[in-house]
Order: sequence, then structure tokens, then C-alpha cells
Amino acid sequence: MSPFLRTPRAASYAALSLCALAAFNCSHESVSDSAAALAGKSASVTMMMEFPSTPLVDSLVVDCFGADTLHYVIDPQAPYMDVDLFPHDHWQFKAQLYANGALMQRGETTAKLEAGTTSDITIQMHAVVGFVYVEIPLGLGNPAGIASGNMTIESGNETYSYPMEIAGTTAVFKSAMLPLDKDYTLTVTMKDSAGTDIYSATETFRLSDSSPVPALQIKSLRAKVSFAIKAAADVNFVVETELPSKKSTPKPGDLLISEFLSAALKTDSTQYEFIELYNGTLDTLMLKNCALGTTSQESKGWPITLEYIAPGKVAVFGDTSASTPAEYRNTSTWGDLTNTKGAIVLQCGGTVIDSLYYSATQDSVLNNLVPNNPTTSKNPQSTHLDIAQWQFKENPDSWCIGSPDPGTVGNCD
Repeated sequence: MSPFLRTPRAASYAALSLCALAAFNCSHESVSDSAAALAGKSASVTMMMEFPSTPLVDSLVVDCFGADTLHYVIDPQAPYMDVDLFPHDHWQFKAQLYANGALMQRGETTAKLEAGTTSDITIQMHAVVGFVYVEIPLGLGNPAGIASGNMTIESGNETYSYPMEIAGTTAVFKSAMLPLDKDYTLTVTMKDSAGTDIYSATETFRLSDSSPVPALQIKSLRAKVSFAIKAAADVNFVVETELPSKKSTPKPGDLLISEFLSAALKTDSTQYEFIELYNGTLDTLMLKNCALGTTSQESKGWPITLEYIAPGKVAVFGDTSASTPAEYRNTSTWGDLTNTKGAIVLQCGGTVIDSLYYSATQDSVLNNLVPNNPTTSKNPQSTHLDIAQWQFKENPDSWCIGSPDPGTVGNCD
């Protein structure tokens, strides 16, 4: 089984609704060449751009050529805009997707637009180049001692080399743009501070229009296995593989309290108190004899019923009310997280693994209180740990308040 998790990326859709606002015009160049345009008549156009999703997306660019010349630069995460287009016999629409610092996908189509009509237009985009992107979780504190690394890609007589980058608790390898319809051999090596190789993996793959980014993620540095992956012909097919990892009992610092919500509105059936834990190690952490609570007294803890947390994953523990989703009811009992200020303690076998004090205001005695929003409302807010700042979690600035996002670890913007 491969140490790489290979996920052929499903097609995503960027919908551009070009309609509604007659006065809206983003162009720096405008040409009127028809009587209908002079009369102020327009056509309403809904445009849909369809393209395989990809990491490291920079921008989506749309150019429209016809009665006007329009140029738009769009956020691919919010690809919506409204505009009217003047009627014209030959409108040409071109879309370009930039990723990893270069043009990666493009597509175009043409249409005749008549005044007073509504048209639906789809642009099928295609990859023109591809690239390789590899993520490797290092674990909190980088226990494997990885200090540097290199990714080599070979195709025929051509060889490309790319150094490793470290982003938080993850090692990242990314290539420059590579030609499509070629077979490649990839080798990843990682070294410790003395320059000794401590990990190496090799894989072959083919870049194509349907699979321009073979996103590879090594799930466990502990696994020593041979592997082979094959690019899926169906871009909508998703394969997920979990590699075995060492099972161990949590030690202090292995599990982090990464998010919590203490001020749930009791009259709102969609809200619930919860605590989220993050396993930043390379091991599967067993939760037998572990409990959450608001005090270090073991007898007053809320026993955890979840069996384990996989490496690099989070688990959510919600109150035992009917408002809490069933998959988050992972304790046999639940006390109460006080709204304004309080404590959260995680312990296993009587040993405190992680703890924090939170408050809506800073205390004159304690200077490491985690910020908290004590107000119950229809729009609750939870407290999040910026996982990139986990080493400084005692500092209140490593935390932020925002919309609840249980089950996902992120960074504070």
C-alpha cells in the first residue's frame, strides 16, 4: 500500500451570473457598434465555467469580446458577478485559470446575443499544463527531526529538482509547471539536521488534461511500505487510503484543545457547547481512561467514549443535548462550560494532557487567559487556536474568535 494518499480531484464549477445591473461595467475599453447598443437595450447572460479543481489557485480571469470589451479578475472562491451585455452577433468569451503562479487552464466559447433575451453559456475549461503538489505532516514539534528535503521529477532525459518548504507542521513540495501527456517519475527525500536521509519514496505517474495535479499526501512517516498509484481516468473518482500508524497513550502536549464554544443559546436547537481536540502527532492516540472537564479533579471529569484520534485529525466532543449531532456526542456525561470565564481540562489516566483558562476580559493576575465571547445569540462565536502558533498557545494572541467550525483545524487570519 502506498504511503501517498492519492486523491484525483473532482470537477468543480465556477458559476458566473452575468445579468441584472445595467449600469455595471468593469471594462477600461468600451466600443458600441450596433443600433441596439446605442438604444441602451441589453441581453442577460448567465455564464457557467466548468473546470477540474486544483490546489494553489491564484485567480480566474474572464474576457468578453463583442459590442464591448470587458475584462474581469475574479476570486475563484466567490466566482459570481452581475452585468448586462449589449446584443451582438458574435460575442466571444475566454476564461483563464491561474494556479501556482502561472496559466494552468483555459477555455472559450462564442454566442449570439439578442436584446431582451436571457442566455445560459457554459465554458468547458481544459488544463494546458500541470504540476505536482505533495504534503507531508511532520507532527507537532517535528519528532522525526526533518530539517530539509528535495523532490526530483524525471521524464525522459529531463530532470527537475525542487526543495522542501515547511509550512507550520507540514512539509510541502511543489513543482513548477510541467507539460501534459507525459510520464514522470517522482522521488521525495527528507533529511535530518546532519544531512542523513531519514525518508525516501518514489512514484510514477502521468499528467493529463483530466489529472493535471496528482496531489499526493504522505499520511504517516512511520510506515515502511512499497507502493504504486495510477492516475484515475475518471476525474470524479476519489480514493482515500489511511495508512497504519503506531498506537499510543497521549502524553502532555500530544493532544491540543483547538476550538471550543462555551456560550450556546439554549433556546436554539441548532447550537451546542463543544470542545475540539487536535492530534498533531504521527501516532494514533488511544483515548481509554481520558476525560474532559472544567477541573483537574479526575472524579469530576466527563469520560470520553471515542476510541481514538488518528494522526493529524481532530475530534469534536459536544454536550449531551439533543442539539448536538450524534457524531459529536463522544462523552458519557457533560457538565457545563460557563459563558464568561472558566477552564477546560483534558486528562488521561489522571495526567493532564492539555488545559486552558478562558475569559471575556483579561485578568490582572492571570495574563495568559484565552479570549472568549460570552454572549449567546443567533450567530454564536467560538474560540479557535491558530494551529500555526501552537507552540505559543499560552499567548492569548495565538487564539481568535470566529464562526464555529467544529471538525476543521485552521489558522486565524
